[in-house]
Amino acid sequence: MVKIGFILGSGLVDCLDSILDEGSIVSNGRGSNKFGEFLAYKTGRFNGIEVVLFPRHGDLNGQPIRSPSELVRTRGYEANVWELYSQGVDQVYAFSAVGVLDDSVSLADQHSFIVPNDYLRGFAASQHSFGPDAMNVHTPMGEPFNSKLRQRALDAIRDVPCEGRDGGLYIYNGGDTFESSSEIQALIILTSTFCGDRLVGMTTVPELLLCQQMKMPFAAVCSNVNYAQGVSDMVVSHEQTHKVMEVVKIDIAKIVRKILEGY
Repeated sequence: MVKIGFILGSGLVDCLDSILDEGSIVSNGRGSNKFGEFLAYKTGRFNGIEVVLFPRHGDLNGQPIRSPSELVRTRGYEANVWELYSQGVDQVYAFSAVGVLDDSVSLADQHSFIVPNDYLRGFAASQHSFGPDAMNVHTPMGEPFNSKLRQRALDAIRDVPCEGRDGGLYIYNGGDTFESSSEIQALIILTSTFCGDRLVGMTTVPELLLCQQMKMPFAAVCSNVNYAQGVSDMVVSHEQTHKVMEVVKIDIAKIVRKILEGY
């Protein structure tokens, strides 16, 4: 039987456990493995499907317990994905907040989500590997995001119904700061020939690379929370991210349910 893992942003684990079968939820405490520490997570079932709800960096008073840069420094990404692998997870969906390089893309609080099909390591990108513990260290990236999982995610988004934008380039810039206007302008020029949405984010790509090393199919669902610095007059800030994500939690819970119903 398939076991599905969901890697979730701040505050999403607790708002999603209500979709799991009553009496099936198990709270797993904070722990560690050979790569580092992971935060408390929940497991359960949905119509017989085994589900893992896993926090990327947790939430404490509106701030991440472990910021993107802290996850890199402590090998938290490796610890997180290794724990999912150790729990027997077969497939992984990651939800994350992003900015976009094109102001024609709706914000997520307008019920719009992006399912990227490619990635680019940009400024301050970090390196991630399980080394000799990987099932495949030198993984091919002809299809970085699994096409079957991507289609399941798109079908789920559209069934909610929300706008599901098919394809996009996720540009991974690390963290913890947002990009400068000059960085964004350089990225706009660099990716000018790409056909599709262009996203900037501080997470997701490390998870993608590590899941690929362990042969776990991976797809991402991205919530556009802002237009990147200099693209519009919008103030790019953590507060803006938090404001939009508070609104879209309901949509994300529905999307997760629809993904599971698709199995």
